[in-house]
Amino acid sequence: MKKSILILLSICFFLSGQNQLLAQKAKFKSKSAYIQKTRLPDNYIEPEKRTYDLYAQGSYSSQVDAHQKKIFGWKQDIDNPNVKGVVSIYGFSVDSPKVHSKKKTKKDDDGKVTDSWTEYHYTNSAKGRGTLYIYGTSNPFKYQDNDKPKKKSKYQEKQEAKAAADKKALADNPFLSSEDVEEAESDIGEDEGLDGEALPLLDRVSVDQTKEVKSKTFRSSSKAYADYKNNQRNKLYDFKSTYPNSAYRSAISRLNRMYGYAPVKERFSMKTMKTEKHPEYKTWNDACTAASTLFKTVKYNKSIDATSTKFDPIIKYFSEQVKKSNGDKKAKKLNKAAFKNLTNILFYLDRHDALIPIGKENLESKVLDKTAKRIVDKSKRLKAKLLFHKMKTCHVESAEEVAEDDIEVNEAEEDEDEESGN
Repeated sequence: MKKSILILLSICFFLSGQNQLLAQKAKFKSKSAYIQKTRLPDNYIEPEKRTYDLYAQGSYSSQVDAHQKKIFGWKQDIDNPNVKGVVSIYGFSVDSPKVHSKKKTKKDDDGKVTDSWTEYHYTNSAKGRGTLYIYGTSNPFKYQDNDKPKKKSKYQEKQEAKAAADKKALADNPFLSSEDVEEAESDIGEDEGLDGEALPLLDRVSVDQTKEVKSKTFRSSSKAYADYKNNQRNKLYDFKSTYPNSAYRSAISRLNRMYGYAPVKERFSMKTMKTEKHPEYKTWNDACTAASTLFKTVKYNKSIDATSTKFDPIIKYFSEQVKKSNGDKKAKKLNKAAFKNLTNILFYLDRHDALIPIGKENLESKVLDKTAKRIVDKSKRLKAKLLFHKMKTCHVESAEEVAEDDIEVNEAEEDEDEESGN
């Protein structure tokens, strides 16, 4: 009898060890999933007051149709709109080309310089100028630290630094001839909003568009300039005819972020398992496939309630996987992958009341703490914004249809500490 018990215990220990080994070896990869949603705007205006009109003016405005696009979820009212968007498209300029030089050397195996030369290339840029004037009413969403002054983005800082550097370079550059300087073109008209407008001016936003070109690199500055002149310069002047529509699209996109309930396709990732010998391999990947398939059926303008309940078994499965692997040092990757799948599903279904407690439970975890904090903060903010817009989910039921190609794709931000392919 004792011998039989010892054998059974040995088998149990062996199987337990095998499971732990398999869990330790479990590897994962990211697979894209998509869901249609409505992007909630910065402002909430009562539905009966959501009327707007659009205008285009300026010396380049004849190239655009002001009503080509719209503010989603709003009605156009030419006579008495509550919001007016004025796109001023008023100027185009081409800078003088700028030469860049870099000294190069070639060394032998002993580190002795055997050859030296200078390489040259030319750069230049064109700018199409535009401004969006926004008139009307506002009721902005405010949440926690949103009232603090916003820092400039890295892109804004980079663009300002570049403009200052270019200006100084033109003044100091000994390589620019009078012909180069004369090549620069500037056609700047009046930048103005609506005269005598009764609605208050809410904001004035730059929608400038830029185009940059660069020649090939040569050991001769004259050859580098010839390449710029023959192959790159015309691209800047072609931009003159295309920039007005780009500025207009940028302006309408800004208006929709402020007021419109625009359809978007959110792209995020699910963690699928690569380790075929793992006991959870098939069930895990079946759950991921089912989730991705169900998300595809969700539409921005339809209720999500019926589809949401179909996720319940999938949510239960990944929740169990998180609990089973919590604290297991040999199952860190599985723990992180299960938590990511679980929280992503809950977040994109707008089940914030379920997600936030799960995130808080794992704030002290050495494995999940950073991810848990980010998802809790993200979920609390979206929950507050839904409440602000008097909505339960990011879906506005309507008969409005938008072509698939016209739906903007949003890329979800991945965790900073996440390793691709894990």
